[in-house]
Formats: sequence, C-alpha cells, structure tokens
Amino acid sequence: MSVVSIIAEVPIEGHEAEIGIFSDITDLPLEIAKFIQDKVPTFKRVYSKTTKSKYYGNTCPNCRVLSGDFHLHCEPGAPFFPTDEDEAKRLYLKEIPIGDKVSIDAGIGFGPGDLILKYAKRI
Repeated sequence: MSVVSIIAEVPIEGHEAEIGIFSDITDLPLEIAKFIQDKVPTFKRVYSKTTKSKYYGNTCPNCRVLSGDFHLHCEPGAPFFPTDEDEAKRLYLKEIPIGDKVSIDAGIGFGPGDLILKYAKRI
C-alpha cells in the first residue's frame, strides 16, 4: 500500500534550522491536497476513531480503512521514522511545487528528516 507524508525542506516558523515531517494534518491548502491526491488518491481527510478527529491520512485502497499516523510516524523504524540509511532508502520523494508560504495545521516531527532527504529516492 502506498503511503504519503509531507516533509518540509524549507524553514518552518519557529523551527528554521530543522526539517519537519508533518502528521495529523487537519488542514491543508487545497492545491497541495489535490497535488497529492492526483498521485495517491487514498490519501484523504478521514475520521479517526482513535483520535476522535478528522485528518488527512492514508487509507487502504481495498477496504478504505485508515492506517493511523501514529503507526507511520511515531515508532522508530516506521515508514516515516527511519533509523538508518537502509530504511530511508525505501522511501520516495516527490517535490510539491509551491509558489509562496503556505499554512498547514498539523503535528510536526523532527529528527529523521535529514536522513530521508539524503537517502530517499527522488522521483
């Protein structure tokens, strides 16, 4: 199953020196959501019974069940929390063309961003 996350290679307000990985995205500019959904339509805003809230998440293409962000972002070795070069090499990066500042309402994780940017395959 393809899964999506957004990584900010540009400065994030209040965290200018760090690379952020967004999770629990509750609000996303329409042009960014459309860009992602054109490539991975299973990334959509859905309700999570666990968090009792709606956020942009990855869903199964067959049964449409949400694959929660905690399992994708918060455990070392998870897809968006690589702990070494080999794990980061399993990821693909696609740059989203953004003309100006954007506002995204989400949680932000810091740490593995450098590893992802260095070793993930750019498409």
